[in-house]
Amino acid sequence: MAMQNDAQYPLPPSHVAARSYTDPAQYSREFAGVFQRGWLRTTPLSDLPEPGDYVIWEELDQSIAIVRREDGSLCAWHNVCQHRGARLVAASGHCDKERFVCPWHGFTYDLTGKLRFAPMKNAFQADRIESLRTPPVRVEAYAGFAWICLSDDVPDLKTYLAEIGHELDWFGLDKFDVRYRFDVMLDANWKVVVDAFNETWHVPFTHQATLSDIVQWGKAHLRICDPHSWMTIPVKGLTDRQPDDADHRAAHITHYLAFPNTIYSNFPTHLQTWTIWPAGERRTHFIAYGMVGPVPDGLTEDQWAKRNQRDWEHFEAVSREDIGIINGWGTVAGSLGQRDYLFNTAEGRLTAFHREVARRTSDQAE
Repeated sequence: MAMQNDAQYPLPPSHVAARSYTDPAQYSREFAGVFQRGWLRTTPLSDLPEPGDYVIWEELDQSIAIVRREDGSLCAWHNVCQHRGARLVAASGHCDKERFVCPWHGFTYDLTGKLRFAPMKNAFQADRIESLRTPPVRVEAYAGFAWICLSDDVPDLKTYLAEIGHELDWFGLDKFDVRYRFDVMLDANWKVVVDAFNETWHVPFTHQATLSDIVQWGKAHLRICDPHSWMTIPVKGLTDRQPDDADHRAAHITHYLAFPNTIYSNFPTHLQTWTIWPAGERRTHFIAYGMVGPVPDGLTEDQWAKRNQRDWEHFEAVSREDIGIINGWGTVAGSLGQRDYLFNTAEGRLTAFHREVARRTSDQAE
């Protein structure tokens, strides 16, 4: 399917208030209006290969257990003992006995979070103890990862992803391996980090040594599909070898934002992808993964492994350049000299992102 011939930059210039990045009240509204009203990508499925394996996912001031059940399906639940609020499971691992025991008073739960044993059970209110369980969390497996949703009112994951999901399906990501990963804490608001990775206009300045000769940043073509967005970017050595009518996913870097905080930067046979987690108004947890597809025709396993190692090292070098700029934001975040952030037409994905954040948080304002 060839790319639609829409405008390169579909949105006009815009601006947002600098205070929206540092305001504690806005940060609280974003948790309720953004992160509780969407699907969030958590851990690679390769971290849960066998029944009884579990991952304790802790972001957004939440602790959630994601568990591989005996039938191979996933379940998830809030990792909080319902007796007196202790953290039920301290770390990821494997559960042989299909039971989790609270370290405080011995309350015992099964793999699905249902209470199976309560010491002194008859000393509690009977109507409260009989049906006790840790509150469940919606979870789905997609594209090599477990995704969770903190609301019952959001549609299923494929409906939520919509056009982005159709785009990602083309790559067959369930056949890709998560081969590389790194994470870092950044001195910046989470929206600053999303902004940084959703436009190409900074490439000839920030990435002059690493990307300018490869990525044809000025030919990036933006697509807005609220709440998500994506763009195609021509790249030397790939786009110039494809026929004019080639599918855009085969001929470009395709770069997707699955709102609010998951980004994919895809080549046809491998990709880098990262998730951006707020850890405070001015702190962000950045987690990146390198995913590798099956060995392409004409390459040996060893050749493919060396090529992917080289590409991952290049991605890390590019990311370090971005991280240096992003961390510098933290030193001027409270500057009296900055009232608004300005977005040009080439930064239209930022305009769309902030428009969506504003829409979802406006009804949270007091």
